[in-house]
Amino acid sequence: MQQLLRIEQIKLLNYNPFRITLALYFVFFALGILIYPAIDKEIPVISLSDLFRFPDIWLFLSWITEPYNAMLALIIIMVTTKEFSNHTFKTQVIFGLSRTELLLQKLLSVVVLSLFATLLVGLTSLALGLIYSYKLTFKIAMENTWILGRYLIAAFSYMSIGLLIALLIKNTALSLLTFLALRVFVDPVLFLILRKFEIKWYLPFRTITRLTPIPDLIEIFERKMNSSESINEATLDILPKGLPAWLNIVMVILYTSLMIFFSYRLMQKRKFT
Repeated sequence: MQQLLRIEQIKLLNYNPFRITLALYFVFFALGILIYPAIDKEIPVISLSDLFRFPDIWLFLSWITEPYNAMLALIIIMVTTKEFSNHTFKTQVIFGLSRTELLLQKLLSVVVLSLFATLLVGLTSLALGLIYSYKLTFKIAMENTWILGRYLIAAFSYMSIGLLIALLIKNTALSLLTFLALRVFVDPVLFLILRKFEIKWYLPFRTITRLTPIPDLIEIFERKMNSSESINEATLDILPKGLPAWLNIVMVILYTSLMIFFSYRLMQKRKFT
């Protein structure tokens, strides 16, 4: 396992597009963190700065950075398709690695990048919470940290989809376009077509994005006003319900498992020419 990870590390660190895309990930992440507090436009009852305080920062930052996981999927697509074009897969098979080990290499990359993204969100949330919070206890600070587990699953799922697309298509440009088309065009269009049906919440990308949904603004409004009278959510109708949390997680795990299974089948049948 350690040897496979070491081989993958060498390949990644010597691949310029990987370093460039990872640098862009950092840039976009940093810009998002700087822009949101700077805007701080007043919304009814609360301001954006309220969302950067404990315990809401964990939920808010996970929500606004969730789309960045798509960039990590693009990285997986690029490094995987490169191994086809450079005949790296074929060379490794000649030198004794099995096809299962080749897939395991890629999955190790997915795991490492998922942990990296989750750690980055966690540390940033902790730092911003300490800066903006004026009422601070350990219990309040650690509340809602469970969202990081969902964020980890979301990042892993995005990259699993990217891996399957790369193994299926092999061409870098076509693989990137296919992934972006599915995420940016196909999923929203299908969601719009199925908007009157409950099945819309079962779409793969929709279940992944719902792992880190928009924070419960209703509950934040109530807490900000310190009111014992609940706000009628039906009258505001700003928070989509979606699937129950447990079912949403089950669906994402199911989709991810299918992605890995089909990736395994493709890897076993693929000719590395």
